[in-house]
Amino acid sequence: MKACNFPGARRIGAPRDWNAQLDGEVGTIFVTDAIDTLSGMNIMYSVYQPTSEDLAALNAGGAIRLGIMGRSHPVFQLCVLNPSACEQAGLEPMWDLGEPIG
Repeated sequence: MKACNFPGARRIGAPRDWNAQLDGEVGTIFVTDAIDTLSGMNIMYSVYQPTSEDLAALNAGGAIRLGIMGRSHPVFQLCVLNPSACEQAGLEPMWDLGEPIG
């Protein structure tokens, strides 16, 4: 899975005081802020593009896993963008989030 950069995105990297040797590697994600019209709350959007290996695993019955650090589950959105929406957004896949977990 590749994190995508896109026009107007800002970068978010490792949290302050993150120790990669103890806590693991952290890549950069690219987000944009939008106001939800129903709630008035800010939503940070980030976009990811599956690799051919990801697609093969998904097409063979695999699944997408969402990891959230902490003890309470925040509100989130997860969807698939069609190729036209990806092109309109100017997505630029940047780095791979890793191979499918087996």
